[in-house]
Amino acid sequence: MYCPKITYCFSDEDISTLNERIKAIANNYNDDQTGWFEVNEEQNLTFVDDQDNMYIINLRGRFWRNDDPDFDLDFVTLEKDGISFSFDTDIFDDQL
Repeated sequence: MYCPKITYCFSDEDISTLNERIKAIANNYNDDQTGWFEVNEEQNLTFVDDQDNMYIINLRGRFWRNDDPDFDLDFVTLEKDGISFSFDTDIFDDQL
């Protein structure tokens, strides 16, 4: 098996745009009873970076209280052509 190291940089503008996309997903896909929200390739939600590369968004998170705009992200990945890019969830603003 050979696992080449792939280096790819997302711009600050990409991260900001992705953060807004995450907030929209959290707001529209959360379960009112449990607070969980999750999207994967089945929903086919996409993100396009500043170089016009299109990725499938996979993420999961949770609102802890219905009356609180804060949420926690469990994971965020972008996938393109079988390659997944995982993000440190601390770089995102997790408040609506």
